Amino acid sequence: MRAIILLLLFTQIGLLAQPATTSDALQIPQLTFKVNIAPLLIPFKQAAAFATDIRLAPRWSIDLGAGAFFNSTVFASTEGESYTGLRTRAGVKRHFSSVEQTTFYAGLEGKYQDIRHRNIMEVFRQGRQYVEWYTVRRNVRTGGVAARVGWQHYMGKNKRVLLDQFVGLGIDFNHVRIDLPPDAEIAETGGLITLELPEGNSRRASFLLGLHIGFVLW
Repeated sequence: MRAIILLLLFTQIGLLAQPATTSDALQIPQLTFKVNIAPLLIPFKQAAAFATDIRLAPRWSIDLGAGAFFNSTVFASTEGESYTGLRTRAGVKRHFSSVEQTTFYAGLEGKYQDIRHRNIMEVFRQGRQYVEWYTVRRNVRTGGVAARVGWQHYMGKNKRVLLDQFVGLGIDFNHVRIDLPPDAEIAETGGLITLELPEGNSRRASFLLGLHIGFVLW
């Protein structure tokens, strides 16, 4: 995470040092394909994430993305545990011209995630008569909205290599279901469980941080 933040900061310092262009020079691509490398490096929810930009107008585009969670080194660190699921997102962006070969943008996006989490935990059984290790199954469904700002920089001989960085703030709406036998009760209350979402419905603020690398297709 620290490496991603430092990379974003140093890249922006370099971009701002370039000469500015006029607003008439803005030409965003009609279609792009990109990979978000940030989720690969975040230990809580490691995911493969892909996206595309589709131009709607000279300064407007939609941003569609999909991917899959495949691991969590924090919540699924023991053999037999798993953390998998799907993630989708869609947003609209307004582009602004500021520096050479770079467009700045602001926009809104929505997301949906469906995560299946298998976690080995201590549980009480039969009215707390004894404790056993049990594989707890958690289903976490999240929908959210966010506002974000970002920078798209075009590189290479034909300016077809794309670097897209963004940050944003939003709110997530979560629904968590935990599957346990009728006589079971989770015994653990400390440690990493405090970082997980509680059972039932909840809301939390979300922070967006992304670094896309891609290509201009058209």
